[in-house]
Amino acid sequence: MSVSMTLTAGAMWVSARPIRRALARDDYLDTLDPGRRPAEPPARLRRSGRVVVSREGGLPVYRYEPAARTPGLELMYLPGGGLVNPLVAEHWWIIERLARATGAAITVVCYPLAPDHGADDTLAVIDAQYERLAARAGTSRLWVAGDSAGGALAVGLALRASRRPDALVLFSPWLDLALENPAIARRVRCDPSLRVPGLRAGAAAWAGERGLGDPALDPARVDPTGLPPTLLFQGGRDIFFDDAVAFARRADAAGAPVRLITAPAGFHVYVGAFWTPESRSAFAEVGALARATQPAMT
Repeated sequence: MSVSMTLTAGAMWVSARPIRRALARDDYLDTLDPGRRPAEPPARLRRSGRVVVSREGGLPVYRYEPAARTPGLELMYLPGGGLVNPLVAEHWWIIERLARATGAAITVVCYPLAPDHGADDTLAVIDAQYERLAARAGTSRLWVAGDSAGGALAVGLALRASRRPDALVLFSPWLDLALENPAIARRVRCDPSLRVPGLRAGAAAWAGERGLGDPALDPARVDPTGLPPTLLFQGGRDIFFDDAVAFARRADAAGAPVRLITAPAGFHVYVGAFWTPESRSAFAEVGALARATQPAMT
């Protein structure tokens, strides 16, 4: 583990205190800002490529085309936020580095959120955007990536899509929405940001009458057999860590090509700490997968 990751994790005990305290409350949903909105793309992205913003049902869809582009590679990004919070500024750090690593044109989908919207609304928007990308002229490879709750949505999409994604990239995905793993009680002592009560409340509101046991919603209950090549990045200080290990084992037993890469000192979505060796290594792995799966020139 690097010194910079250890120091960053330590700093998060201070910087993430408001998030931690809010998520520790059973009434977490009451603390949400009713005016919360997705963070706009930073100006630097417009200097390093092309940014196009459209709207679908009142929600923004952002498309970033880097100047150094890999022809034919499209990537849909699903940001996390506990199913209740929108894209934040830090997500753009991840999106920018994904584009650098892969050369992909990245479509960032801001999906409907609980408690105002349920799972059916969310999945309908995600599926429609994915089908648009799949039908886009010139698309030869289509990847899906996501962090935290967005990672859970990415897994579900990959298993139900009529055209399977060519690859998945999962950053600290939330792989058991019910948070039933007994190892969480031990892991939470070293997690500087996440707490169970608020996360579970958000998931329950999102699932609604379908319930958290619905295998179409919860990756912990799906058959991973049909997954495409998948990179799963998880930090050892994250309460989702043990669920990531369990998911990777299930995938291996099913013959699904899921590779789990861990950072012992990493916190939730540690890849966002782009100044650390662990984050740079993660994006190098993503870039290597993009190059390894590039179609041969004819």
